[in-house]
Amino acid sequence: METDLNKKVVKDIDDMHDKQVEDMLTKGGPGDRSSPGNVNTEEWWKWNNLSDYTKLKAGKTVRGQPPSDKSILQQAKDKDIWFCTIPFTQVYNEISDKYRACCFGKDAEHETIKNTSLKEWMVDSEYMNSIRKEMLDPKSDHKAVNDICRRCRSDEEIYGRSRRTNCLKIHTNDKEFWDNIQKNVELYNASGQYAFDERILEIQLKVFGSECNLDCFMCVHANSTTRQRVAEKGVWNDAVFGERGKVREDYMKLVMADKTEGVTEQVMELLTYVRSIKVIGGEPLIMKKHYELLEKVIESGHAKHIYLKYQTNLTKTKKGRHNIFNYIPHFKNVSMVASVDGIGKTIEYMRRRTEWEEVVENIEMCRQHPNVVVDFNGLVSNLSVMRFYEVIDWCKDNPVIDQLNWAMIDKPKHLRPNKLPEEIKKSLIPKYKDWPDIIAALERPADPDVDLQNVFDYMLKADKFYEGTKWESHLFEVFPELEPYYDPTKHRDHNEQAKIFQTWDKSVKEAEETSDTNII
Repeated sequence: METDLNKKVVKDIDDMHDKQVEDMLTKGGPGDRSSPGNVNTEEWWKWNNLSDYTKLKAGKTVRGQPPSDKSILQQAKDKDIWFCTIPFTQVYNEISDKYRACCFGKDAEHETIKNTSLKEWMVDSEYMNSIRKEMLDPKSDHKAVNDICRRCRSDEEIYGRSRRTNCLKIHTNDKEFWDNIQKNVELYNASGQYAFDERILEIQLKVFGSECNLDCFMCVHANSTTRQRVAEKGVWNDAVFGERGKVREDYMKLVMADKTEGVTEQVMELLTYVRSIKVIGGEPLIMKKHYELLEKVIESGHAKHIYLKYQTNLTKTKKGRHNIFNYIPHFKNVSMVASVDGIGKTIEYMRRRTEWEEVVENIEMCRQHPNVVVDFNGLVSNLSVMRFYEVIDWCKDNPVIDQLNWAMIDKPKHLRPNKLPEEIKKSLIPKYKDWPDIIAALERPADPDVDLQNVFDYMLKADKFYEGTKWESHLFEVFPELEPYYDPTKHRDHNEQAKIFQTWDKSVKEAEETSDTNII
């Protein structure tokens, strides 16, 4: 029986239909009253979500008193300080092996997973201590914050929301979690020294590799082995991604190197303070080495206190002997954050090799486990923004998603929403009347140095590459509104195009379709 993938729904297997749709869509950031340059703090520390302990502290604030006499809570709500919970709660390491404050933060200059332990990074790092101090100082000039946290500073100015605001909305409305964060922050504010005191840490380590089964058109190539192999076959545009050379090659070698030595032991040392472990890829559910860490955590007896989180494409749930559903029951809670920014044929084109029906079936499997929630976290890009409202509508029709969130693509800049033709952007704005950050992205003028024809060149190379495979799909069939803006005379060398794919014959395609490791 044929299935209309655009209408494929998840079975109602619990009481999720009783949830308010607005709660699902706004938890995590979208849908509040923020606007570009004006972060609204009403959704932070909502009174009914506070513990008596925190209410007592907040209640001591007297209107009109100077910022230094207010509680941290009130200073943040009044925007006297630019506060973020992440530097107090998260250990993050990038795929390059360098530490960061978070996935949007600037790379540390010197500290890497090889020369600095997780504990040393949190306690002794000047990088982390500099932003912590500035975030708690109403008189700060934010020199370090403006440098290290530039992405969130920029996003809040352009869109009104950021990773910082998303986390504050979630963290400050979790009574137990916020109380523990608050104690830690107050200890730091008093002593100037970070201390492991409460179970508040989230471990995010991108050290398990870049193995990924998808070829998402906007993904950084370092984050996907499939992307790397497809690029090597010629699906590339220098204007979009930059020229390939020795610097890029050296970086890719660094990315692919094994960085796991000693890391598991360091995590185990901190387990008493670990609230959650988030595994990021690549595609984490097919990265074998991370399962070794899960097994150690389960053996330790701490798993029942820990939240396990995944940033996943949710197309696969096992690799070899490892099946995620065998590990899930051991953890307190498991959050599957699915990278979904399109429905049906849209996501199958943007995140090539995805099968939407497979994603939906895996959502159903996840929801059969009482300690699992499934979230959607999409990336708003030049392609996804043309259909992202379908994801919002799908979530309304299928309230089995715990929360829907999204971020704006930053790099490569050619793939940002504001690079679309003005006529298309204007036609989309009414579809996002409840989402001011997406409207702000569409209202931004296109950069004069970005040529849309380079984007077409890149996308059409991918279309040519996948011809004859089960992943064949064409840009102008999925996004027909773009075709009038395509100029086939620009940036196209058809003879060169033929050379690029002359080895991509039928036997290679057939082998590719059945391969676990993708293009070889």
